[in-house]
Amino acid sequence: MSQARTQTRAGQHPRGGTTAPMTAHPTDPAPERTPASTSAAEPEAEAESGPPLRIGQLAERTGVSVRLLRYYGQQGLLTPRRLGNGYRVYAEDDVRLVRYIRSLLAAGLTTAVIGRLLPSVCERDGVLRPCTPELADELRRERDRIDAQVAELLASRRLLEEVIEAAPRHAP
Repeated sequence: MSQARTQTRAGQHPRGGTTAPMTAHPTDPAPERTPASTSAAEPEAEAESGPPLRIGQLAERTGVSVRLLRYYGQQGLLTPRRLGNGYRVYAEDDVRLVRYIRSLLAAGLTTAVIGRLLPSVCERDGVLRPCTPELADELRRERDRIDAQVAELLASRRLLEEVIEAAPRHAP
């Protein structure tokens, strides 16, 4: 492997080479996955990105429960390598990827949307950025959807305030 997985270059895909992208993009590095083996790691992969992490270690490093990590895998957001015994092992870059997923979830995006976005998101200077105009358009649509939800919540809050103000008050 030519890149060190722990070092992010300008424009590097947030998935590095550790998870297979869902769709190819010209700026994405080629996936550098190898078939699961019975050993804990291939020597070359371990030398570049450190020893593989088991799911519990990834949970501890990211503050995300094992159950959520499995869910992210079911949703196609994380693609762990499987050992011969069935254990999931993750690369060091997956710590960063889980943090990206958590950030995007906190921004109000669903896992389905995140799954579509991750292949077209690049990291530059520690910030996730759209790599394509189409992704920027989709993010604008998501922002508009969130704005509409905020407007609905504010209208509900105003209505609740009116109901509270109309309620009888306790005597002092």
